[in-house]
Amino acid sequence: MAIDGQIALDFASHYYPNVLEAMRARWISPQFVATNRIDGGGLYDELREMGTRVNAALGIGTSATHMEWFHGPKGLVFSEIGCRPPGVGCWDLYNAANDMDVYAAWAEGVVHGRISQHPTRSHSAGIVALRPDRDGVISGYTGLEEVENRFGRWIIDANVPVAGTRTQPVEAGFMANAWVRMRHPDYDHLRFMLDEVGRIVQVHAG
Repeated sequence: MAIDGQIALDFASHYYPNVLEAMRARWISPQFVATNRIDGGGLYDELREMGTRVNAALGIGTSATHMEWFHGPKGLVFSEIGCRPPGVGCWDLYNAANDMDVYAAWAEGVVHGRISQHPTRSHSAGIVALRPDRDGVISGYTGLEEVENRFGRWIIDANVPVAGTRTQPVEAGFMANAWVRMRHPDYDHLRFMLDEVGRIVQVHAG
């Protein structure tokens, strides 16, 4: 988020796997994860520096921004830049992970030219999409009780469409069918929990 051309709030997130792969294979339970390691230097310093250059090059003044990135053998590349909030309920994850209200901070920045809230980086937070095993109508779930028993304290919220709900196609996105959002102070443990939810919970359709 920028105010008068200066970065006022920043966050960094990762897709597992990359979006193109996730949208091609039904069996994948893809994740979108906001890290609390952004102040750890390295790649995140590169992201911040490039984000600052992008804002300057495009003349972005006071706005929410969303910049998708890839990092590989050719270095850091931004593939999408928008003066808008990101999708996938991303700001909800930032709120849960950072003990703040990003929506209120955005409004404060637009109206008053400043923000009074700052991210704590106390947690990482993520979403795992749970896809039905086929297109049709949801008939039920397995694994929900196990997940609740093992990880309930770390679950932010979930969407579990009732039996009889028509499924949405894979390409409809991360939040089109069932999903679970979680947070944890340790990024690696959060990734483990999201992996486990994706492995354990099965969405059945007929």
